[in-house]
Amino acid sequence: MTFEQILHQNRIIAATEQKDVDKANESKVSALIIMHGKLGEIIHLPEKLTTSIKPVFLHTDLIKGLGNDKEAINFLTEHIKPSGIVSTKSPMIRAAKKKGLITIQRVFLIDTGSLRTTIENIKENQPDAIEIMPGIAPSIIKEFKQELKQTIILGGLIWSEKQVHDAIDGGADAVSLSQPFLWNYQI
Repeated sequence: MTFEQILHQNRIIAATEQKDVDKANESKVSALIIMHGKLGEIIHLPEKLTTSIKPVFLHTDLIKGLGNDKEAINFLTEHIKPSGIVSTKSPMIRAAKKKGLITIQRVFLIDTGSLRTTIENIKENQPDAIEIMPGIAPSIIKEFKQELKQTIILGGLIWSEKQVHDAIDGGADAVSLSQPFLWNYQI
């Protein structure tokens, strides 16, 4: 499965807590990113994944009790079986790619220096998609599109339909958002 296939039906991705997986799964979003949790809770996720009709990604940096190394990826692929991961950590992206998971590298842009460093890291790691934060900065997408081929997701601080449209109109391939009232918005 590719990101283009995932985004075919809708360009909105739910950034959700584990407790809201069912609600997000029943919405019109194209995929789910589980943002927080504890390893002891996430271990029960496979029960929900077997009935999920949408790809589920785990934000590995935010799961308590899960290390940021290849053994964590081995554990996830063997016991949890998500569609992929989200991480800011380059070693996690590389390890997940080796295991055949779809990867989203989350990046935070604060200045021109972080933009240049991010582009170089993306070229090196080759994630399937990039989630750029904050999502309210669609003007920066053009710079990424000129140098990278990955799917561009804007996330963070997106609270309205207008911001969703601004992101898409600015060139984003998708948006990730935690506002349940926007999960049924179709774009």
